[in-house]
Amino acid sequence: MSIVILDEATASRIAAGEVVERPASVVKELVENALDAGARRVEVEVREAGRELIRVTDDGCGMSREDAVLALQRYATSKIRSADDLQAVNTFGFRGEALPSVAAVSHLTMVTRAAGAEVGVRLVAVGGEVQEVEEVGAPIGTQVSVSRLFYNTPARLKFLKSDTVEMGHIVDVLTRFVFSNPQVSFVLTQEGRETVRHSGSDDLRASVLAVWGRELADAMLPVNLAIPGMSVYGLISGAQVHRATRNRQLLFVNRRWVRNRALSHALDQAYRGVLPDGRRPAAVLLVEVEPGSVDVNVHPTKAEVRLSREWEAHHLVSRAVREALGGAGAAARGELARAPGAPPALGAPAAGLPAAPLPGGWAGTLAAPGVMSPAFRAQAGGPLDLRPLAQLRQTYILAESSQGLLLVDQHRAQERINYERFTQARLAKGGSKQSLLSPVAVQLGPREASVLGQQMEEMAAVGFELEPFGTDAYLVRAVPGELAGADPATLVRDLAEDLTAEGGESSVERRRERLMITLSCHSAVKAGDPLTYEEMVELLQALNGTARPYTCPHGWPIVMTISNFEIDRKFNR
Repeated sequence: MSIVILDEATASRIAAGEVVERPASVVKELVENALDAGARRVEVEVREAGRELIRVTDDGCGMSREDAVLALQRYATSKIRSADDLQAVNTFGFRGEALPSVAAVSHLTMVTRAAGAEVGVRLVAVGGEVQEVEEVGAPIGTQVSVSRLFYNTPARLKFLKSDTVEMGHIVDVLTRFVFSNPQVSFVLTQEGRETVRHSGSDDLRASVLAVWGRELADAMLPVNLAIPGMSVYGLISGAQVHRATRNRQLLFVNRRWVRNRALSHALDQAYRGVLPDGRRPAAVLLVEVEPGSVDVNVHPTKAEVRLSREWEAHHLVSRAVREALGGAGAAARGELARAPGAPPALGAPAAGLPAAPLPGGWAGTLAAPGVMSPAFRAQAGGPLDLRPLAQLRQTYILAESSQGLLLVDQHRAQERINYERFTQARLAKGGSKQSLLSPVAVQLGPREASVLGQQMEEMAAVGFELEPFGTDAYLVRAVPGELAGADPATLVRDLAEDLTAEGGESSVERRRERLMITLSCHSAVKAGDPLTYEEMVELLQALNGTARPYTCPHGWPIVMTISNFEIDRKFNR
């Protein structure tokens, strides 16, 4: 096999593949260019989720005729002059790859006018080749229209997802810019309908209001802390407001949205012991560092960065969040630690002794003398043979079996019980529902609202009655009968986030299964809920009757066994 040099057109398409993965990539690159041009207003128009049209209009500095033509040449850039400049990048799109890469796989029209110029210029390119350049009347700024995306790369076009999924990615991209550039006005329209609007008030809380709604905007706490050469600021949710997923967590380094394990871990660490198990805070955190101490070139789309002072950044974020939480942390570990809509505590441990007789590190309800029930054995074909002894940290049930000592995760155990009960009930008679005395309004993010709108049939099948209520909001009129006591807003919001995380591409059966799993989770006893001895017995007996008592519907383990052999070996018996 001989080696050949690719022609320019083929090489350009390959290079474009590194930058332009989907319509959202085009939006990202064009908006970054607008921001680097000093725009104070950015409008994005999308049709058919970007397949038919993506148009980005800004009021930035614009370009001259000569610069407009050069901007479509590979390796052309206004941001750097030498390799040394790469060590101190403080703009978004410095590589000069965005416009050439987009143009290589689309039909592109650019209209731009520089400040001070009497007229603008209109440039048309097809597949990266400039076809027309002419003077036109235009306002100061730049408008780039991209149509027929991937027309000459059918394989990439084939692997795009549904319009709902692709539009979700576009919304995600634009909302990140809303948070990292609150001083800029943003508008996103889809098929002529306004999806996102931010006034550009330079107030981060206004950004939260525009994207995530009033509840989160009112509940956020300010974060602000600095050390020499590094600072972090932003907003975080208090202990009372939390979510089932990380969809409401955004991290930025020098205003660039990033994924960074150290910073994510710092956020988790700061909330440890503050939120219920499995719940996540909302957060918008912007870390500022010296440009030379961050490498943005470790990922083709710059979504991941490497920090030279990563441990200091970790410590700074963790400390800043803990200080912002302040006294809320202590309260959250008490009565606020239960998720909204969770069932009340299952009763005082009247049948057990207090935790005081237990050694250090143990807490919960100890079975009272004389109350111990005989070991209940597995039903036909069941694998469990155990009797409860105590509750550890109000999270795990300690049980004795003929095989040894077992630890049972109480929340996961009831998830499994509920999942099988709900599934059997639906198969037998369909979904029951409980009408609410008054409908409850739920405000969602643009992406979650869009995904939920596509799942209305599945939601109705499991017992929900919903109807659209303004922009990105729904009225909840009924919930599944099994969850009559749950908070409807929290329930619907968590379901919408779960469905969004799933991607919206699943089959009807998979979407209904996902709904059933989430319903099972919401109606289950939580980690931190105290259980009486009788309740522990009841829970284990119910778990014993399930088809799969060792894993929860999410696939996580329910039971951990410490065998008699292992116990004896530890004691050298």
